[in-house]
Amino acid sequence: MNSTIGLSVARTTSNGCASSLIGVAGTCHAVGMHNGSVDNQQKCRNVELAAKIIEQTNIVCFDVDSTVIREEGIDELADFCGKGSEVARVTKDAMAGTMTFQDALKMRLDIIQPSQKQISDFLRERPSTLSRNIKRFIQHLQSKGKEIYLISGGFHSLIEPVAIELGISLKNIYANKLMFFYNGDYADFDASQPTSRSGGKAEAIANIRQMYPKDTLVTMIGDGATDLEAVPPANYFIGFGGNVLRPEVQKRAQYYITDFEQLM
Repeated sequence: MNSTIGLSVARTTSNGCASSLIGVAGTCHAVGMHNGSVDNQQKCRNVELAAKIIEQTNIVCFDVDSTVIREEGIDELADFCGKGSEVARVTKDAMAGTMTFQDALKMRLDIIQPSQKQISDFLRERPSTLSRNIKRFIQHLQSKGKEIYLISGGFHSLIEPVAIELGISLKNIYANKLMFFYNGDYADFDASQPTSRSGGKAEAIANIRQMYPKDTLVTMIGDGATDLEAVPPANYFIGFGGNVLRPEVQKRAQYYITDFEQLM
């Protein structure tokens, strides 16, 4: 489906990241870093190669929380429901990879117990904030005919408004679904969704791959440990630290950026 120019199809390395067959010893260039922060520049890795990967990629998959949007949606919802401090600790442990995602998800939802009304009120009163340059980057990708998916351990109902704002089809969302009793009280979450468990983002990408030719190139972009797990079946992973820098992810990611303008 795609002929590569200057990049070969990725192979998986021992650290779970994809390696191209051209040089990997790159430095960060301050493209789009208008604050001139040396610290931000030092956080990045192989920015120019990451931009080339995006040029070659047919499908770009994005994490949502702390990547497409600035917030962690579940933390914001917990705070809105008066359970913020209890849930923030669990989220931090989950993103650092110190517990299975499904355990963390169950723990957080058991604490929050969000009702349908609370979800509706939350969406109205606390709309998500898009990350810097993400809308322009998505438009850039769409203009190049690339397919875009949102793959999140968050909740479908919270992500739908984000997808609509970015012009992404709701069919291209892989996320968790909340279930409610007839009176609108929280009942459970749909454990059949791949994103409800550890390794779920890789499973989602494997499902996406089945809909496209075998030579389709897929890149995952995200900030967390669950995003790093997506290679394979994704060909490449690009770490994003523009909102939150996860040290373990930054250390292991072969490609790392802090502003989506760096990929255009």
